[in-house]
Amino acid sequence: MTAKDRYQAGHTDLVYWLRSRGEKLKKSGSEWEWNHQGERVTVRHNVWFDQYTQEGGDAVKFLQYFYGMSEERAVAEHLGCTVTELDDVPEQIRPARSIVPPKQEEKKIDLTPPTANGNMRRVFAYLCQTRGIDPEVVSAFAHAHLLYESADKHNVVFVGKDENNRVRHIHMRGTLTGSGFRQTLGGSEKEYSFHHTGAGRQLYVFEAPIDMLSYISLHPDSWQENSYVALCGVGSAPIQRFLEEVPQLEEVVLCLDNDEAGHNSVMRIARELLDEWEVQVSAHFPEQKDWNEELLSPFPEENLEPVMAM
Repeated sequence: MTAKDRYQAGHTDLVYWLRSRGEKLKKSGSEWEWNHQGERVTVRHNVWFDQYTQEGGDAVKFLQYFYGMSEERAVAEHLGCTVTELDDVPEQIRPARSIVPPKQEEKKIDLTPPTANGNMRRVFAYLCQTRGIDPEVVSAFAHAHLLYESADKHNVVFVGKDENNRVRHIHMRGTLTGSGFRQTLGGSEKEYSFHHTGAGRQLYVFEAPIDMLSYISLHPDSWQENSYVALCGVGSAPIQRFLEEVPQLEEVVLCLDNDEAGHNSVMRIARELLDEWEVQVSAHFPEQKDWNEELLSPFPEENLEPVMAM
């Protein structure tokens, strides 16, 4: 692979490439939007940006990030040849782009949790003072090693573990006032996002970890008995994993944002669950836009709505 190969492949038109694979995109101003497993990805010519994970790059990085390809394989895919052919095909006869759907490959990115800081002063100040979360709730997750402060940037690190206590998912949130930083680390497995597993029959589902902690702060009575999961997006993979591994679950309560996107996501997820599982599904929306705004509101109210079976 030459530098010219990399440059040419990186400038592949992603809108054309995605449409050639049958993907649907929606026009948004000068950009296009692509919905990937509930995450909104904006695309413009050869560049892309994931609005939730705050990751982006060119056409080669796109295949590496979403399809788990190596850089060499991604370049070959966009140039329309195999990796072994890459150095043998004359430039003048190489296709500008491939219209053949790539094979799905497993990501081989190692998940490396950030080094923990010596204390959690910044995290406690952010979560408890700025976000209004109950200090006892924060302490419970910190003692379970599911939440800590990173040493480098002092971000909140939300940890997702499997049944063997192995770290499988890392999501971070900035602690500086006004910071919009949030990131899910490469190598994270969506189905193991930040969660708590209880012995009860109900699973409460949220878009973000802070919403999950806010809801528990609003409903603290015996909260450890229930199960909770933050999707870190709006994909249903973490819920599906819970239903597979936690047999006592009988009801899923979707506590997503109280906006159009949240309501649409609730209906989509409800259909997915009701089609596959014998489980009750309900929706619990806050009066405010999300559960942290509800927690910070002087007059929080509950709004429990059933989701109709489909």
